[in-house]
Parts: sequence; structure tokens; C-alpha cells
Amino acid sequence: MPELHDLTALQLAAAYERGETSPTEVVDHLLARIGDGDRVGAFTTVSAGPARAAAAEAERVLRSSDRTGLPRLFGVPTAIKDLEATAGVRTTLGSALFRDWIPGHDDEIVEVMADAGLISLGKTTVPEFGAACYTEPEVSAPARSPFDPTRSAAGSSGGAAAAVGALLVPIAQGSDTAGSVRSPASACGVVGLKPSRGLVTAGPAGNDGMGLSVRGPLARTVRDTAAFLDALTTRTGVGTVHPPRVYSYERACDAPVPRLRIALAQGSVSGSSVDPEVAAAAELTARTLAGLGHEVFARDQAPDPELTEGFRVMFTALVGSRTMAFDGAPLRPIVRHLRSCSQEFTSAELAASIGVVQARARAWTLDYADADVVITPTVTTPPTPVGRLRNDADPAAELAAMTAFTGNTVLANATGFPAISLPLGWSSQGLPLGVSLTAGWGREDLLLGVSAQLEEALPWAHRYSERAEARTPAADPA
Repeated sequence: MPELHDLTALQLAAAYERGETSPTEVVDHLLARIGDGDRVGAFTTVSAGPARAAAAEAERVLRSSDRTGLPRLFGVPTAIKDLEATAGVRTTLGSALFRDWIPGHDDEIVEVMADAGLISLGKTTVPEFGAACYTEPEVSAPARSPFDPTRSAAGSSGGAAAAVGALLVPIAQGSDTAGSVRSPASACGVVGLKPSRGLVTAGPAGNDGMGLSVRGPLARTVRDTAAFLDALTTRTGVGTVHPPRVYSYERACDAPVPRLRIALAQGSVSGSSVDPEVAAAAELTARTLAGLGHEVFARDQAPDPELTEGFRVMFTALVGSRTMAFDGAPLRPIVRHLRSCSQEFTSAELAASIGVVQARARAWTLDYADADVVITPTVTTPPTPVGRLRNDADPAAELAAMTAFTGNTVLANATGFPAISLPLGWSSQGLPLGVSLTAGWGREDLLLGVSAQLEEALPWAHRYSERAEARTPAADPA
């Protein structure tokens, strides 16, 4: 039997059923692995006590009955992004202001994960209030790519992606407002799914009011991603319109995939150039899908400065709304900058920007209306060195650099469509290069089916063991 940390979420569930291991054994093993040195800055807080208590209860349930009626991933370890309030567990929001905050309640996504029988090992690292596409908070070490600890895990779900890629947990929860699940997935060589708008509940208090933010899964395999999505979609969203739910996203991975029309969209909506190795990974994906019998055509992504600027205003307003209560507080320079910018435009100007983004999102939808799936580079470059995107002296320049890095990720947040980043490319230095696939609203089943085809044709599971064998000590934080 492989090492316990090598097992996927579904493999762990099967091992429980066969009696080959137990939740207590697995949780103890993974906690020891984290305790031996969280070399990638994945966790801000490790909740060992609650995790062991939950594992003991899960083990009692498994011993007292068969698995009939139990959730598919019952007893499987996971982790919760540190932007989600978790009762009795320190939740910092990546900010020194909340360094010692221990909530008395769970956010709804935390309740959903507990209902699924998942066992959280702790809170994964985020930038302050999730307001950056790198993860370097004051309250913990930077989150790093498991494939090169001198490189950033991106953000804002950087800790979650690093935890999965470093084999500290098989699956982890993330959230995505402007690419915050998919960018870290690309940097850490894992799968990251941004679901359709409204599919995963955020609870009555968890919506951002603009429809940009969604919660989503990070995993090492497509099937684990699908099984986790099944677990996250057991409640109807509150205050949102949601697409019809598929009976089983996991089963969609094995369902026949019809011959599809697939567009390869090289380039960037932000107008930023795409690194040649990243572009080559997208091209390889297109050739592979053509070889699988799909009709693939090229239609480059044109820059859209109106969408990019309108989205910047919306994102700025979201960050500003979260920090209004902290006048004079020691916020990070990028957060202070976004807060200041949010005070420079009127409510009418914000409403106009929302209208522009909606119109440009509709235009993008029409541009690719003849495609079932659109391929794009997830981000524009390989994983960046830790500290490269951060610019405390000039946060306006930092914001421009982050916009250039994320490139196309905002499209799925603007349209509300599902998008998945897959580790389908690898740089000459052995760094992961994510490739993104986008489908129509509510078509996670189609997206996961195609992704499963790609995982079989361009497998990446061996990369984790190769990385572990070749791993070198992490460099000091930049």
C-alpha cells in the first residue's frame, strides 16, 4: 500500500471501506507530516485537537455500521481557507488585525464540509483579506509552490493549493473572486475548479453582492475534484440563482464525452503577453484534445481594456467595503491602496463599471458562442519568485503587475461560467504550468468529463513523487 499521504481522497475513502486504514491513523499521519515542517507555508493555524476528535468520531461511526448512507468522502482530511470563519479555530483573514480572532460560529461552507464528514486539519494561508494574487501575509510564512519553494504559491488560495500539492491534505477548500482558486492551482501543480455562479452556497451572509466570488475545490486529481464538488453542492444557495445540479459530478468524469467544438484562445484579456512556455502548454492541450477526436480551432483572446478596468473598479470596491471599519489600522500597503481607490469613485461610477463588465462579459460569451469549451493559459507566466509581485513602495504598480499575471482569470468571474485549471504543462525548470478550460454556465459535468480525458492523456500524478524525491530545502522568505 502506498504511503497514506500519497492516497487521493477517493482512495482514502475506499481504504476506509476495506478496513485498510482509519480516519484516526490518517489524521495522525498527516498532522505529523505538517508538524515535521510546513515547508510551503500552507497552514496559518493547525487545529490538531478538533481534527483528532472528529477523526475518532468518524472512526466510531465507521466501526458501528457499514458505509451505506454515509457521505462519499466521510472521514477524509481537508483544510479550510483562512477567510472562512470557523467556530473555535483561529481565523486570521490573513490580517494582523485578526491575529487572535477565534469565531464563535461557522461560515456556511464550513458547515457544508462538516455535513459531508470531511475533517479539517486547519486553516490555510491567505493574503490579507484575500486581496492579492500572491500569499505573503504578516501572520504566517509565505505560501510557496511545492515544486520550487523559492516560487510563490500565488493567491489568494495559495495555502490551500500548497497544502494539496505538498501532500499535506488530499483536497482543500478555496474561493475565487478574480482567479484565486485557479492561479494557485497553476502555481502548485494541482487541479482547481471555479464553479458556476450560484452553484455552491455561500450562505445568507457570504455573497459579495456582485456575483464575482465563489467557493471551489482544489485537489490532485479530476475525480477528487468532482467528488469534492458533489460534497459542496448539497445545499441550495441562499439569495442567488443557481444552475441545475448534476446528480453526480464524480460520475460525469466517466460518462461518454460527445465530440465537442473547442476554441484555443491564446493571449490575454488584460493585454499582457503570455510566456512562451505557458502558451506552449495551452497549444499542447489543444493538440491533445484534437487527437481525442474533438474539433479544435484557434481564436485568439483580444485585449479588453474596458472589461479589465471595470473589473478593477468592482474588485477595489469589494476590498474597500471590507476595510472601511479599520480607519488608521496597520493594513498592508496593497489593501490600503485598494481601500483608498474605493473612496475615489461614486456609487454611480461603480454601478456604471458593473454595467460595463456585464456587457463585456456578454460580448465574450457571444465571441465564443460556437465553442463548447474554451482553452486559455490559466495565468500568463510560470510561478513567480516569492516577493516578486509584492511592491509595498508602489502598490499601484503592484496592482498592475497582478493584473498582468492573472491575465484571463477574471473572465470566468465576470461571466459566472465554470473554469478549471489543470497541470498540463511543465516548464524547462520543472515548474507547473496550468491550462484553463471554461464551459457554459452550469456545465461542470462537461468540464469535468473533458478534464478526465486530459488527465488520462497527459497524466501528472507521477510529478508529485518526482517532486518529493528531488525536493531541496526552502530558501529564506524574500
